[in-house]
Amino acid sequence: MRRAIVGFERDEVGDWVALLECGHRQHVRHHPPWQERPWVQTAEGRQERLGTPLECADCEAGDPACWAHKVCPECGAVVDGGAHRSGCAATSG
Repeated sequence: MRRAIVGFERDEVGDWVALLECGHRQHVRHHPPWQERPWVQTAEGRQERLGTPLECADCEAGDPACWAHKVCPECGAVVDGGAHRSGCAATSG
């Protein structure tokens, strides 16, 4: 299942990890020639990738901790007891 990137953080060894809208995490390493992700090396590159979908193996496997059912498909906000993001079409009506 494809889930949008909502942020980034580093793991314990300094590798970049994408934070996904479902609450799961996925490494996004740049280790040529096996993994080509030069964009992860700069703040600008990571910023440009926010909202980009990645395959989430944990969601695909049916992880019960998945937040996907709590995420608004329109704005990406976690809406379980929270608010939609400003301008979200799901709040008009």
